Amino acid sequence: MDRTLSLPVRDEIQEHNGSIEDRHWWFAARRRILRALVDEIAGGRRLRIVDVGCSTGGNAGSLADAHDVLGFDASETAIRIARTKFPKARFEVATNLAPILTQARTADLVLLMDVIEHVEDDFHLVSSIAAELRPDAHILVTVPAHPELWSEHDVASQHWRRYTESRLVRVWRDMPLDARIVTPCNALLAPLVRVARRLRGGKESVHGSGADLAVPIAPVNAVLRWTFEREAGALVRALREGTPAPYRDGISLLAILRRRAGDCEVLMKPADLPRDEHRPFEAS
Repeated sequence: MDRTLSLPVRDEIQEHNGSIEDRHWWFAARRRILRALVDEIAGGRRLRIVDVGCSTGGNAGSLADAHDVLGFDASETAIRIARTKFPKARFEVATNLAPILTQARTADLVLLMDVIEHVEDDFHLVSSIAAELRPDAHILVTVPAHPELWSEHDVASQHWRRYTESRLVRVWRDMPLDARIVTPCNALLAPLVRVARRLRGGKESVHGSGADLAVPIAPVNAVLRWTFEREAGALVRALREGTPAPYRDGISLLAILRRRAGDCEVLMKPADLPRDEHRPFEAS
């Protein structure tokens, strides 16, 4: 097995997420933030976007009115759902890197949104993609932050790790990639999320997978969505003006990287980094 790609996320989680991503505050607000950042990167151009680990297609589908979007996922269930829900985008099953790298050669933007934590060797995945990108193409990365927030949600989602900022930056440090922005996000709700994780503890989710995404009652869902969406403006300003990270803490980390000219070596995870404590391949 090519371990640069993850095991497919379990079908019951894909089906659950596909059923709620149009409504759930986290998915909806994240799409709003993504669209604002992509519009800033595009500057009025129509981009060729490759969405790696697209799951059930919500992010790709939300961009397909203005851009040419191709989503890849290892899950046949996820791709089936995405094709049904978002016919304006294209979606393909990919269980290895070959088709992704082929498309990366002509991409303007590659999305790695909550993807690299699913991969054993995140250095190899990111460097393999960076090696194929043209100068000035971009990579947009989001990852879960704070290893101390590890929970049953991470286990159910088959994560290898949660990230500190220094661990995330280490991934591209030796690659010809310039970070236009590296910042915490999902920051305004971080205190609430911490309390909710602590109260939930190891309880099983309502759909029995361990993942903790359930749609709150409508008024609460609307407030949470509005609060998270408010981060879009600060993130876009920091990207446009090249100013420091707008938030000091958040449940996730976000980075936007721009490819420099020059060769990019395909790297493996450095030997001095500790072995990941959580190993979903061994648990499968």
